[in-house]
Amino acid sequence: MGYISELANPKEKKETLPIKHLEASEYSGSQVDMITIGDSFSNGGGGGLNPYFQDYLATKTGMNILNLSNYQEKTRSYIETVYLLGNNGFLEQKGVKYILLESVQRKVTQRFVTQVNKEINDKIENINKFYKFNTHNVLSSKRVETKNVNYVPITPFINNGNVKFVLYNILYNFSDNGYLSQVYKTKISKNLFSLGDRDLIFYKNDLARINQSNIKNFEIINKNLNELAQYLEKKGIKLIFMPAVNKFDLYSSYIVNNKYPHDKFFELFETMKKEYIFVNAKEVLSKKLEAGVKDVFHVDDTHWSYKASDAITDKIVNLINKKEYKN
Repeated sequence: MGYISELANPKEKKETLPIKHLEASEYSGSQVDMITIGDSFSNGGGGGLNPYFQDYLATKTGMNILNLSNYQEKTRSYIETVYLLGNNGFLEQKGVKYILLESVQRKVTQRFVTQVNKEINDKIENINKFYKFNTHNVLSSKRVETKNVNYVPITPFINNGNVKFVLYNILYNFSDNGYLSQVYKTKISKNLFSLGDRDLIFYKNDLARINQSNIKNFEIINKNLNELAQYLEKKGIKLIFMPAVNKFDLYSSYIVNNKYPHDKFFELFETMKKEYIFVNAKEVLSKKLEAGVKDVFHVDDTHWSYKASDAITDKIVNLINKKEYKN
C-alpha cells in the first residue's frame, strides 16, 4: 500500500483449521447450513494464515458453509442474489439455515441502498452454470490443500511503480497521503502492529465515503435487510449482516492529533430496529485493540487478519446460540 516499503509484510497463505468452508468449485450439491456472500473479506483477500473467516466458523460450529459470489448475470446486489436463490427453490432444496451477507463498511451504502427486485428469478440450471459447481466430487468439509504460486510480472527497470515509490516517499514527509497517493500514512498512540514505529496506513476511500454514513441511507438499507429477513424467515432461514469495519474507523481513536472526521457508521446502525442478526465488527475488534492485541488488521493491507476472523466468528456463534440479535 502506498509504496511504503518499510511496512511491507509478505504473507504466505496457509490453511491449518480442521474444517473448511466450500467454494463453488468444490461444491457437489449436498446440503448446506450456511451461505456467505460478500467481497474480498469473504474471499480470503488478506492472505496469510487462515484468511477465510468462514473456516473459523465452520470449525467452531461444524456447519457446512458455502461461499458464493454475487450472481452478476441478473442481479444488481447481494440482496437480489438471495431473493433469486430463494425464488427458484435453491435455498430450500439445499436445506440452508443461515445467509450471511458481508460488505466492507465503505461500500455498504453503494451495495445495499439500491432498489430491490424481490421477484427476480432464474432457472436452477443457469445457477449451476454460473457458479460452476463441481458435481463430480463428493461434498467434503476439508479442502484439498494447494500450494501458492507467486507470479511476478516482468517489468522494465524504469516504470511507473519506481517513479511512485520515490515520489510518494518524499511527499509523505509533508502530507499524510503524499498529496497524490491512494493511501494515508499517520501515527497512532499505541503500537498495534508488529512492524513500524506506531505507523498506521489506510485506504483513502475510508475517508472519502464517510459522508454516506447517515440516517437517510441507513433507514433504506435497514428496510431492505428487514424485508429480506422476513422473506427468509418464512423459509426457516436466518439472515446475518456483517459489515467489515474499515481499517481507518477501527484505529481512528488511536490516531495522534486526529484531524479526520468521525465515521458514525456503527453508532447509527446500532440504533436501527433490526429483524436480522447484526454483527458489530467494530465493537468486537475494538476490544482486541484495547487489550493491546497487535495485527488485528494486516499492517500493509486493508484487510483484517486471522486474529480478527477468530474473534468475530466467536461473536457470530454467540449471536446465533443466544439469539441476541433481536432489537
